[in-house]
Parts: sequence; structure tokens; C-alpha cells
Amino acid sequence: MFEVEPYNEEVTLIKTATAMEDRNPIMWAISYLVEDVLIDSGCPNALEDIKRYAAKNVVKEIYVTHPHEDHYGGCSAFVPHSTIYAVKPDISILKNPPIYPEFFQFVWGQPEPLADVERMPSQFYIGDFEFEVIPIPGHWQHMVGFYEPHRKWLFSADAVPLPSRKFIAMPEENIPMMVETMQKIAEMDIDILFDAHKGPVTSPKEHIQTRIDFIKDIQKSAVILHEEGKSIPEIQEALKLEGPWYIGLTEYRFRIDHFIKSLLFDKTEK
Repeated sequence: MFEVEPYNEEVTLIKTATAMEDRNPIMWAISYLVEDVLIDSGCPNALEDIKRYAAKNVVKEIYVTHPHEDHYGGCSAFVPHSTIYAVKPDISILKNPPIYPEFFQFVWGQPEPLADVERMPSQFYIGDFEFEVIPIPGHWQHMVGFYEPHRKWLFSADAVPLPSRKFIAMPEENIPMMVETMQKIAEMDIDILFDAHKGPVTSPKEHIQTRIDFIKDIQKSAVILHEEGKSIPEIQEALKLEGPWYIGLTEYRFRIDHFIKSLLFDKTEK
């Protein structure tokens, strides 16, 4: 699936997804076009649609927030006409993508390798806009966001969980670090949070605080149960955390115990 949705005079949503049987998206992956620059590039299952878009539109640069397949999977459609940027530790992943589990190939697709990826600068300009590249770790250790201080925009990738009640995590996620990042974002001067799955959020502080409060509450309960000697499965049962039907299909990439272990043992600095 592929949709182009203008948001305002400067920003356009480029939405990609895989369609379900009812033709609704499983989940939108949203890239943002600012003038002739793209922030992330969408999922590879929409690659043919992205190629048709790329053939008719000029995209000079692509800035990749982090190397998950729904964020860089469309980059190959813009080769060789667009310069692609990623932070240094992530470049090797874009050049040699892992083979993703079957479930995620169905949901997002398998990205094509990229031959040329440039190192992310500390800031960049799009016309009159000046973007600061800021670290927003947690969902991914090296994830970055893009802040435009004059317009008070933050392109936040996956820094803020889509569900208000997050209790499933991937093994690379650091939940305490995610909370710390959300707290930092909540303190920033932001009018619009451009989220990679929810879309533009115009009440970012309230949106973020709901997610911080839930995770902190569940962390407090998990710590108490852990100190009482409860095992991870026992903590999950005591907290009545049950995953969705598809969790077993993710081949351990999404798990509740990843979330609980991170709450208990991960630190905010690595």
C-alpha cells in the first residue's frame, strides 16, 4: 500500500504498508517529505509503488533514523539519484541487511542492500529549515531524530511507542533508556511530533506522558515482584500481561519477557 498525504505547505506524509484481506493496512510506516528531502523511506513491501513515485518526483536526500526494515526498506527505490544518510554504526546494516523472520517479511518486507550510504551530519538544511540531529535511543541504541527549533518540529521516528500501554519489546530495545528519551523529548520546545507510525501529534507532551506513566507504573510493580523472588514468567503472570495472537509468529523478535527483563536489568547508559 502506498499513499501520499499532504500535511501542510512544507510537509507531506509518504505512507507505506502491507494490506490485509480487507484492504486495510496492517500498520502504516510513515516517511516525511520536507521539500525535496525524505525522512526515512518506508517499508520494502511497497517498493514497486515507491519506485513509481521516485520516477516522477525529485528526492535529493534521504535521512534514515534507524535501521529497521520499515524505515529504510524503500531507500533502494531512490538509487542512484538520492544521497542516503545514516549514523555510522548503522551504515553496515543498510549495506548488508539481515534476513528478517518470515512474519516480518510478510508485514514489512525484506530490504534490498544499499551500495552507498553517507555518514549522518550533526545538522542539515532543507531550504530555510535548519535541522539538528539528536540522539533518541531506546527503541534502537543509535536512533536519531531531527529537530527544527524555529518551527518546533521533531521527527521522532519510533522514540515514542505507538501503543499507550507498551509491554512487548524487541531484544535490542532498552526500555529505561526509552523512558529517559521520552522524558527529554517532553521537556523540549515542540509543537508537532512527527511520529513514524501514528503521524503528526499536535499535543506531544500529553501523548508522551501517558506512555511514560504506564511504563513507570509497570516497572515499579515488576521490581517489587522481582525483589520478592519471582521469576520472569511469574512476574508476567502476576501482572496479567498477555501478548497478541501473532506474538508466537515473530520468532522471538517480539516478546513480553524482553520487556520485563529490560525493565529490571537494563541501564539508561550503555
